[in-house]
Amino acid sequence: MNNLKAFLPYLFGNKVGKPLVFSLPDKAKWDKLSFEERLCFHTLNASLNEYLESLNWSQFSKKEIFHIINFHSFLSQKNFQKITDLFLDDLNFFRQATLAPSLSAKSLQELLDFKNDRLTLMAIVPRDRSKKGRLLIRKSNGQFYKSDGGQLWSIPILAHTHRGLSFNHSNGHTPCGIYTVDGVMPEANNQLDFGNFRRLIVNFLKPEDDHEYCLRLPSTHWNLNWWKQSKLAFLLGRSLLRIHGTGRVNYNIFSAHYPFVTTSGCLATMERGIWGEQINHQRELLDALMDAQGLAPLNENELKIHGLLYVVEFDGSLSALEFKV
Repeated sequence: MNNLKAFLPYLFGNKVGKPLVFSLPDKAKWDKLSFEERLCFHTLNASLNEYLESLNWSQFSKKEIFHIINFHSFLSQKNFQKITDLFLDDLNFFRQATLAPSLSAKSLQELLDFKNDRLTLMAIVPRDRSKKGRLLIRKSNGQFYKSDGGQLWSIPILAHTHRGLSFNHSNGHTPCGIYTVDGVMPEANNQLDFGNFRRLIVNFLKPEDDHEYCLRLPSTHWNLNWWKQSKLAFLLGRSLLRIHGTGRVNYNIFSAHYPFVTTSGCLATMERGIWGEQINHQRELLDALMDAQGLAPLNENELKIHGLLYVVEFDGSLSALEFKV
């Protein structure tokens, strides 16, 4: 229960995340709450199981089923048994996705070598999301994009949410998995939150079956579970993922991700460095993606950036891997 008392303020926007002294209003406006929020309120009020028993379980949507499973540790034995009786396949899928380990060096190398004939962004992030990872570009011919000096091109990236939640909650960490990159937002608006340059649009793959995913994976990854996180996140209702910078400044020099600024679940590039130094990683990323597609670095060509994004967790040394350029 203490974990949930710290979790609820994050869900409702309290970025500090202080434990909540909670009492359920007598006349809560339930019609204005999402199903996930209702489950939160009832859990904090110790009425979750009574609330679930009042509902018709045969009418739950897939999204609602997974939200209930998200609260499985607070279910009574009776309700947990109903989950296993009615939604065992969903429960097993949930466990596969949420318990997926980080990739081994061998598995990551297989993914790096896999040719999907698409422009591909590779976000390699640590298990501890408070620490930065690296973002690389693989061209459609399977070779990794090089800088002007002929070296492997990369920039640091952060996949950490300021709400401190795992990927299977609203505004949680960026889920591991496979996505499409579909151009940029029309404007670089809200520059305080999203930076001076247009943010890349990241979309989920269709979750109906695993075929869409397996087409984009080496066969050795078909039975791995890391990529199921993005599928579960979509089924839970997550959306609006982006890759963007920010106009904000991280003044906490003791934070593990300094000088990065955390997001609401997107992948963050850096536009402010130590002591507010101007850094243009988002601009560099957009230009590199256009160049990797053979496009001139023009504003109108940013809309033509299309490809795939892989987000993977890896805690080994990148120097032990081979990036073919």
